[in-house]
Amino acid sequence: MDRFLTQKLMSAYFLYECGRAMYFVLITWFLYQWTDNALYTGLLVSFGFVPGLFSNLIFGVIIDRGNRKRLAEIAGLLSACCLLGLWSTFFFGWMHLWIFISSHMIMQTLGSLFRPSLQALVAEVYPKESLPRIFSWSNTATITGSLTGASSGGLLAGLVTMNVSIAIVLFLYTAGWIAVTRLAYQPLFERGLRPPSSFLNELKGGFIYVHANRMLYGLFVMTMIGQLTFHTTLGFLSVYTSEHLQQDAFVYGLLDSVFSIGGITAGVLGTWWWSTFRNRLGIMSLLLMAAGLLIVVWTQQVWVSFIGFFLIGLSTSFVRALLQSIQQMVTDADFHGRMSSLRMLCNQTSVVVTGPIFGLIAEGYGVRYVFLMLGIPVVLGIVWSVIQSKHPAFLEITAKQSA
Repeated sequence: MDRFLTQKLMSAYFLYECGRAMYFVLITWFLYQWTDNALYTGLLVSFGFVPGLFSNLIFGVIIDRGNRKRLAEIAGLLSACCLLGLWSTFFFGWMHLWIFISSHMIMQTLGSLFRPSLQALVAEVYPKESLPRIFSWSNTATITGSLTGASSGGLLAGLVTMNVSIAIVLFLYTAGWIAVTRLAYQPLFERGLRPPSSFLNELKGGFIYVHANRMLYGLFVMTMIGQLTFHTTLGFLSVYTSEHLQQDAFVYGLLDSVFSIGGITAGVLGTWWWSTFRNRLGIMSLLLMAAGLLIVVWTQQVWVSFIGFFLIGLSTSFVRALLQSIQQMVTDADFHGRMSSLRMLCNQTSVVVTGPIFGLIAEGYGVRYVFLMLGIPVVLGIVWSVIQSKHPAFLEITAKQSA
């Protein structure tokens, strides 16, 4: 493996995720404190993913046809430009609900291009046998960035103004973009390895490929549950801290940090988790997720809630990282972009549909019922993971490979 390429990739993952987590902590905390209405938090989380329902299909084909490094550069640069515009609204006092929601939609859409571009680039430049290790490292870098960004965002929310905080986020995004520009990479089509094909044929080819490899359906369902729990937890954590625990921004930052520490722990224990549970790794991860949700639902003690959010962070990271690794390993190199985008399409559709519903539930009945409702797809996922664990291809890959 190219050590310098790996270092730059991990830096890009860390800086981008640090900025993303800090931005999300700041914007959700500010929005709830500004409006005092959990419905708007649900709308922010939901509407942020709406463009992805359309763009992911296009992005997948573009990533598989084009220069993956250049696409990540474009997404990173435009994200920085969007943040500059958001900073201007705070600096000049132009705050408006739909400015925040529109900016969030743009940021989420660009993230839907940035992350799959880097993931497809990794799958292209590293040997297949190295992918589980690289994905585990990248997940650790991502979660470490999330921990740093979340905890810093919680502190900034209580110490400085929003325009100063957004300026720091802008710096992190710019640094992440610079890290991507320094990657040494030559795309497949410049090596003469990709036969020419029309855009529509490649779009259709992605759906044909999924249908021919039906185990991918199960993997998409499992990662969707992990992502739905992950994004909903992050989105409503500010409401949970303020309304349910009746604590301030500092505790919010601590809870977000504990959630991220669970993710880092998952990165450290990923290989052990895989080798110990193998085809049952999805079942055990979802059982941990259910336990974390139950704790969060039934406690009003801050220190007990730390345990619940730690378990949710741990389990969602197991699901997202390990099952994503399996999906990448069973996918042909020419389809990595399309399969990553289809996976994100499933993930984002679930958040778009449930976000406003969870917002209404939080506003009408209390935010803890949001976490109770999350238990429904988790329980269904446990049933599905039992079925998935018996699939011959799933048994083969979890028996032979290691994360």
